[in-house]
Amino acid sequence: MTYKQNYPGKDFLNNQPGNLPVFIGIGAQRSGSTWLHENLKPHPEIWLPPTKELHYFNDLRDGPFFCERYRKKLKARVGKTKNALLRGEWSYADFKWDIRYLFMPRSDRWYTKLFSQGKQLVAGEITPAYSTLTSDIVASIKQINPELKIIFLMRDPIDRSWSHARKDLSNLYNKPLEEIPSETVIKWFNEPECALRSDYMRTLEIWSSHFAKEQIFIGFLEEIKSDPENFLLRIYDFLGVEKSTKYLPESLRAAVNTRKKIDIAPEYEYELAKIHEPKLAKLKEKFDTYPKQWHERCVAVLNS
Repeated sequence: MTYKQNYPGKDFLNNQPGNLPVFIGIGAQRSGSTWLHENLKPHPEIWLPPTKELHYFNDLRDGPFFCERYRKKLKARVGKTKNALLRGEWSYADFKWDIRYLFMPRSDRWYTKLFSQGKQLVAGEITPAYSTLTSDIVASIKQINPELKIIFLMRDPIDRSWSHARKDLSNLYNKPLEEIPSETVIKWFNEPECALRSDYMRTLEIWSSHFAKEQIFIGFLEEIKSDPENFLLRIYDFLGVEKSTKYLPESLRAAVNTRKKIDIAPEYEYELAKIHEPKLAKLKEKFDTYPKQWHERCVAVLNS
């Protein structure tokens, strides 16, 4: 197919910087990014790193080498390698990748080389934290590859924030969310760690100020749930790989990275509606579908 002859990463073969990755997924967190990662991997023309979420631009690029993020990644990769050895599934290619990712000095050149294993394919990564990056960092990403393709998934911000809290706050305090004082939870909803990840207008404004409209794919978790087949085919089309149902995984409709459903308490739903209603009032002007429904929910909660 023509894409392989003209893919954005081809100049990497001539040691010219600023070509790979071909695409990145920027979030939002708890909005289907793990599902997307798992279901893109089977396509033979797509390459993804051995680990999801490289966290280069938000943590590893400017932080100390042995930062907390590095320690978490090191522990995870060592554990995965041990398990692979026990199962007889050890990969020399993945081992080489781990050596570069975990032990080589970091730089933008180092980052692009993380994708060299997939240089003949459509190589990319997915790190939801990139949705919170500042404009100057996004500008520097464009310098790495001006032709970069961006995938941004959104979800009802009330549900996204609630799912985020149940995962991260529970881990932070080492107890179920219902055992954490409500004032602590509400305070956390308003902090950047949570609020920025649901500020979709901010994300769209920043990334669209640096990348052309045709370089940005926008999707919704509701689409993944209602029609995952068509959704993934649209992603194939956006990435320029063969758009064929033969590459759709059998597990396409299986939930990934989910937690036991617990309904949000009314006081938390009200607080989140108060936070997100003004932002959704702007977002719904750009989309006629789900953001409009999300805004209607906020208004209904605030008026109840």
